[in-house]
Amino acid sequence: MSPRRSRTRPEALGLQAIDLFSGAGGLTQGFRAAGFDVTLALDNDPESCETYLLNHPDVDVACAPATALRAREILRRAGGHVDVVIGGPSCQGFSTAGRKFRPARGGFVRVGDDRNKLWEQMFKVVRTVQPRAFLMENVPGLQSFRSGQFGERVLREFTRLGYTMHTQVLLAADYGVPQLRRRVFIVGLRDAEFQFPEGEHLGGWRRDTLDLWEARRQELGRLPHVTCWEALSDLPRLDDGGVPIRGYPAEATSPYALMLRADSDKLRDHLRPPIGEKHLQLVRHVPPGGTWRDIPPHLLPDRFRGMRRTDSTNLIGRLDPNRPAYTITTQFHNVTTGCNTHPFEDRALSLREAARLQSFPDSYRFVGSFRSKARQVGNAVPPLLAEALALSLAETILERPMKRRTVIPTASMPAAAPTDLTRRRMQRQKRVDTAPEVTLRKALHARGLRYRVDVAPLAGLRRKADVVFRPVRVAVFVDGCFWHGCPDHAKPTKSNTKWWADKIAKNKRRDAETTLALEAAGWTVVRVWEHEDPDTAASRVENVVRSQARDLSADAL
Repeated sequence: MSPRRSRTRPEALGLQAIDLFSGAGGLTQGFRAAGFDVTLALDNDPESCETYLLNHPDVDVACAPATALRAREILRRAGGHVDVVIGGPSCQGFSTAGRKFRPARGGFVRVGDDRNKLWEQMFKVVRTVQPRAFLMENVPGLQSFRSGQFGERVLREFTRLGYTMHTQVLLAADYGVPQLRRRVFIVGLRDAEFQFPEGEHLGGWRRDTLDLWEARRQELGRLPHVTCWEALSDLPRLDDGGVPIRGYPAEATSPYALMLRADSDKLRDHLRPPIGEKHLQLVRHVPPGGTWRDIPPHLLPDRFRGMRRTDSTNLIGRLDPNRPAYTITTQFHNVTTGCNTHPFEDRALSLREAARLQSFPDSYRFVGSFRSKARQVGNAVPPLLAEALALSLAETILERPMKRRTVIPTASMPAAAPTDLTRRRMQRQKRVDTAPEVTLRKALHARGLRYRVDVAPLAGLRRKADVVFRPVRVAVFVDGCFWHGCPDHAKPTKSNTKWWADKIAKNKRRDAETTLALEAAGWTVVRVWEHEDPDTAASRVENVVRSQARDLSADAL
């Protein structure tokens, strides 16, 4: 089970690096794991600097804006010699989630973002320091910003300094990180060509092509992606908000978890913010691997009304335990902003869970408020990915092969293990007086109809009807989309598929038997799906009831 990882300090390579826009130190963590000596870090966020210094106390940390220190001062503080400059200038200016707009005639136009100019400070440092290589990380949007002209300008300016430029979008999951995080890396070297590292893992990042990627993985003999459940399964449940520091309640359940525990005997920052009742009611409808599309439409916030089912496919998403997580953002603690819900518990990810999905070791400590820590974790470069890049740079600069980097063999996690957790989550949902039932009843009452609720129209029925009009013999059942196999929302679950399929098939057989028994006794059965618009469903029920009343000459409405 143990991953192939040395617990001792890596062999020093004799290469010095400085980390600009260092944040919490994800890049530094990876480069030091590869054997680089990082001598200086620069960031303007005080709490990020405290986090960095706490974990890398032997590095000179300059807590100041990127423009506050002149390049020559940076070189002096770095010891007068720098082999590699690394950094990740703020990416929000290029991200689709961070672009700013202002009102204009006919709509909105994008305005400039000062964060887009931070690369210029890195350019000035490289121009003065003249390192043998540099590495810059950003979101893929940098390449397409302003129709690609911005990215071309960045490459052109560094080329003028004499660097051979290389760019590539890398998927963190291909390097053992249990996260489908895509980032662009720009590497420049003097008098050398660079080969981006190949990942030991392989898989797809889009659900509709997973089978193609799996065939390709087997063909190349690569390892499968590390799943989010391999990263999280040994961490304790958080029925409360968690505690800042606790001992590990169980042994590590995967090589990945064992690697991140390393020499740590304490679990830190396994904390999560409370989830509001409205959001709790939403995520309870979402199965593992599901999203907002699994929630009955009438329960969704107004902002979802005009959305197509192909839009924002990860909002209010629940992690699939058999796949890597999606991108860990600075908002991972909010279940409505992305795929941030725990695979089996009705809550957002904890701080330590997000750090693990970023590949930070459990010994890595974060400073600041919860929101500040979340920002530091979400903005970081995954250390495992940084380590792979660092070793490829070292091989190119030193012109010799490097010792194989950290490789995490994937674990065969038992599919049945989380079933009980999932079953309890689903069974915690109220089976009577659910929101769709109450809403439908109110709409029927507003139409002047009177009825009984939660009664069995016939003796011996296993399920009570949600609304009963006994004088006209009409029984109404409000069926949950997941439990009763809604034709519009039915789809295989991403885990424990056979168990759930058998359960749903059994429910459908029981529903059919109930309908046949009632119809044989002269009852009319109306079934309403929980996703239906309440007013439309109420009108359908009213038409049936009033029609029956006319046929029976009954005046009991």
